[in-house]
Amino acid sequence: MKIYTGTIYLKQSLSGGDINDVYLINAEKGNFVLKTKHNAPMDFYDKEAAALALLKEHGLNVPKVIHSEASYLLLEYLEPGKKDEANAARQLAALHSIKQKSFGLEYDNYIGSLVQKNGTFESWAEFFITQRIDVQLNLFFKNKHNPDQTHWENLRKWIRSNLVSEFPSLLHGDIWQGNLYYSTRGPYFIDPSVYRGDRMVDLAFSELFGGFSEKFYSAYNEILPVDKNYPELKSLYQIYPLLVHANLFGPGYYTSALIQAKKYL
Repeated sequence: MKIYTGTIYLKQSLSGGDINDVYLINAEKGNFVLKTKHNAPMDFYDKEAAALALLKEHGLNVPKVIHSEASYLLLEYLEPGKKDEANAARQLAALHSIKQKSFGLEYDNYIGSLVQKNGTFESWAEFFITQRIDVQLNLFFKNKHNPDQTHWENLRKWIRSNLVSEFPSLLHGDIWQGNLYYSTRGPYFIDPSVYRGDRMVDLAFSELFGGFSEKFYSAYNEILPVDKNYPELKSLYQIYPLLVHANLFGPGYYTSALIQAKKYL
């Protein structure tokens, strides 16, 4: 592995979640963050670099990409700073305010270590069914879990009859506390799984694993008020990340996804 930092003086592990090994690199050219993963797909880090570039283009604070290739991603190192959820929420609301041309994305990328299927769609309902719910269900059932399609077919009918979106927004796609980094230069968003969709998806995801403080949601509402349908849609939009977790970490998350789905039957 060739790293474009000159001589490396120190390499130490950082907490990096369940997907990547993450290191702080002290080198003659400065400090950097290195993300690497054994047997990563050839385009794994290039897709993450592309996601960071797309978010940056739309005004979101993200770490600068120094270099990406098949085996690693090298990012700028940001000195840790004070937690500022309100600032982060205003950034996210500003991102969501920019109306996009369609739902989805022109290419597939990743969520965690799983391929995230995209494509471009005019219909948010069809995109959400085929590229979010069905892809993860098919993967789950392919791994020899007993299929119970009745509830899911009824959910598809509900979605086709009821699900609409005000407009497509560019989404971070994996919003939770661990993917917000607070630096001396303010909050930065990391580890995205971008696509264009209903902005309520990011908010629903943000509430799934502990959520943020009331400051976060109040600041978001100041910039872009939450849609009146959000309370009804929150559980629906949490099904996708729960199915992703079922495929990554175990079938217990499938049970949680099914409980959410049954609310719409």
